[in-house]
Amino acid sequence: MKKLFLIAAIVGSLLFMPTIHAEVKTYTGVGEYMIGERDTLEIAKQGAKEKAMRNALEKAGVLVMSHSRTEDLELVEDVITSRTGAVLQVREVVYERSDLIVKAIVKVDIDPEDLNRRLQNSGDSSSKKIPPPPLNQDNENLYMSNRKVEEANNLMSEGSFDNVLSILNEAIQLDSNNAAVYEKLGWFYKTRKDYDNALQNYDKALKLDPNNGAAYNGRGECYQALGNKDKARADFSQAKNITTAREKIREARKLCDEEKYTEATPLASDSLALNPKNAWAWSTFGNIYNGERDYKKSIFYYQKALELNPKIGEAYNGLGHAYMQLEQYDKAITYFSKALEFSPFHANALTYRSRGECYKALGNMKKSQDDFAKAKQLGWEN
Repeated sequence: MKKLFLIAAIVGSLLFMPTIHAEVKTYTGVGEYMIGERDTLEIAKQGAKEKAMRNALEKAGVLVMSHSRTEDLELVEDVITSRTGAVLQVREVVYERSDLIVKAIVKVDIDPEDLNRRLQNSGDSSSKKIPPPPLNQDNENLYMSNRKVEEANNLMSEGSFDNVLSILNEAIQLDSNNAAVYEKLGWFYKTRKDYDNALQNYDKALKLDPNNGAAYNGRGECYQALGNKDKARADFSQAKNITTAREKIREARKLCDEEKYTEATPLASDSLALNPKNAWAWSTFGNIYNGERDYKKSIFYYQKALELNPKIGEAYNGLGHAYMQLEQYDKAITYFSKALEFSPFHANALTYRSRGECYKALGNMKKSQDDFAKAKQLGWEN
């Protein structure tokens, strides 16, 4: 079947504060990140910081460009990208935490006139300089859906159920494949002793996320209430295994952060034995072998992680690092790019810097310089 590509015209709008002379200004940006069950605090802080940086850049002025693509008359890509002035210095980063929300407040020096100069140098506002990777809309929708789930969770924890269904329906509209929504719907119906609806939602949650321990536990309680002791016992056992495996992998990841790979290995092994479908356990082994510079083994484990969950930005980033160390720069660039695509909230200066080094090794100085500039914008100081 032929594929039809329709590229929408780029529409630019400059949203600059009026300036008489080019000057560096200090802007404050605020960003929030909700900690997921697999996120470390450092990942959450990085995500919050990057949102805060983006917020500060938007205040300084931004050129917004839209781009759409269709195949066989169906929309398959709808992207909004932006270009901004340069961040010259990150003056301050302050973090605040409230329950599962990490907030970052940044103060940065920005040259808002830098964009004007770059646009003038390029000739027009639609110059095809390499833009930063577009924000993956699926990730944005999942983030907002999880915020709704957390809101519903808080209400039910307080014994207030009146608005829960409407909130969870909003969460489904944002992301119909978010297993956490259906797990909370299962909880809602279970509290109402509507076990048929509860079981349907728990089943849906587990189909989307076989590692959802809360869904196994909730479904087990439903089976227990219905007198099906065998199914209840099986679900409770699975929930316990997942919980234990998750605790072990969290400890292993903390040890990896401290470069204590030998100590992390048995915990990661125990986690896999308890729950071999946990993609993050396989990815953790990839981190261990990357840290130990056994790059061929790390590649095997990262690839296994992606077979189980193809949206783990960490695994793509790890593969990029491994192939970079093996001097297979084309493959490294591919995986660094995928890391930025699948995990834009976790994209950091090191990813751009590493990809820039790969481009440099291949002699593509233009792309290398673009990535180095992006790394500097995100706080790379060397």
